[in-house]
Amino acid sequence: MLSRRKSKRVEISVPLRINLLGIGKQPPTIETVTRNISPVGISMNLPVTLTNGVFFIREGEQAINLIHYLVLENKEVEVEITIPPREEKIRAMGKIVWYDFGSREEEVSYYFGAGILLKAMAADDRKTWEVFARNTALKTGRVWNHVQIISAFTFVAGIVIFIAGFYSEATTIAKTGIFLSLIALIGFVIAWWQHRSFMLLKKLKLF
Repeated sequence: MLSRRKSKRVEISVPLRINLLGIGKQPPTIETVTRNISPVGISMNLPVTLTNGVFFIREGEQAINLIHYLVLENKEVEVEITIPPREEKIRAMGKIVWYDFGSREEEVSYYFGAGILLKAMAADDRKTWEVFARNTALKTGRVWNHVQIISAFTFVAGIVIFIAGFYSEATTIAKTGIFLSLIALIGFVIAWWQHRSFMLLKKLKLF
């Protein structure tokens, strides 16, 4: 397994076409969606089948042998990303910088996860992609900010319910207030940290 990138990424699914280069004159094409994105890369998961000890990616009726690709020294790909909402397509050359395999025991199936560094893009495509990634990150940051505000109000409401239950000697109501406040406090801390992370990226112009 190659080492993973540690840059901040945004969870979002957008349509993705990948050509695995270096394993034939006509490289196989895989259609999937992203798992998360950043201004410089993407990651994705692909369903994998294990047949006679060999991992295959299924693309329609075609079975693509992953091992032939993974033994390559330079794991290069061509990608085509469809950006919502206007379904604008951008293209890039990329390189797989990390990958791993995993299993879903409850489904008795496997997946191949990979991170792709977007190396070469046309100038217009690069600008479009960076704007999309940045706007997506800022929208996600705003969502966490809203969660933070809601959690704060819920925490106060839980305290009020606890006090009302305590003075009226209604133990169940008091316990409900404590539980509500505890859940709200956990939600607030998580939302604060996530919102802080995205705002820091904005300040440092990393998104």
